[in-house]
Amino acid sequence: MRKNLYYILFLIIAFIMLYVSRIEYGSFSLSKSMKACVIAQKKIYKDRNIEDIKIFCKTEIEKNLSK
Repeated sequence: MRKNLYYILFLIIAFIMLYVSRIEYGSFSLSKSMKACVIAQKKIYKDRNIEDIKIFCKTEIEKNLSK
């Protein structure tokens, strides 16, 4: 019984840590994707305004996330 308690306790702690790390670092990958998109679009379209590129990248990333 005590051996099973350790496994259950370990699983509960592991799930909590995974949930916290997802919340903590979820926006990190979004910001990295945004920066990469802006850099790539700026190289392709040199004459476009940076604000237009940011709006375009934001809509494209949100569209891909909703799939």
